[in-house]
Amino acid sequence: MKNSALAGFVVWTLLLLSVEVRAVAQTPRELGPTDFKAYAPQRSSARISEFSGLPVPRYSSLRYDKVNGRSGPSLDYPVSWTYERLGLPVVIVRESQEWRKIRDPQGDEVWVHRRMLAGERTAITTTRGAMYRDPDIHAGALATYQAGAVVTLGECGDDWCRVEAEGRKGWAPKQQLWGAEDLQIAPPAG
Repeated sequence: MKNSALAGFVVWTLLLLSVEVRAVAQTPRELGPTDFKAYAPQRSSARISEFSGLPVPRYSSLRYDKVNGRSGPSLDYPVSWTYERLGLPVVIVRESQEWRKIRDPQGDEVWVHRRMLAGERTAITTTRGAMYRDPDIHAGALATYQAGAVVTLGECGDDWCRVEAEGRKGWAPKQQLWGAEDLQIAPPAG
């Protein structure tokens, strides 16, 4: 009788520990500027995809709050990443008929089904900052944001972009937004 009670205690303890570890692993961490990777260091001409008729590379965003990224362009490939961030900006770097190879803000590349991507242009903040009434640092801050906030992207000038987040509209410095910069296109790997 004592052995079964001890075994039950051990099983419950292990279950509780596994739940605690899972919760810790899913806790978001503070992002910093070095967590975000620029698309590529060199320029070449963009190409038009035969599958979508759109330029590759180009920005897109995740359509759902849970998207599986796979190691190849079909359901036969294993899931490499599960993204849990509605609106996360990504760069489409390659296409097949139904699948898109994307690069996320941290520089990881996976394949997702085309239906998982939205046409809405978003950006992610790379540092703490403020949203301003006008494209001027002296215009008065409307709101502040932490690194890692997803914003809907509007028009961009050389230094500022129109953004919207949580129902507020304003301007943010372009240098603080991953997904707002012009794409720098790397030549295909040989």
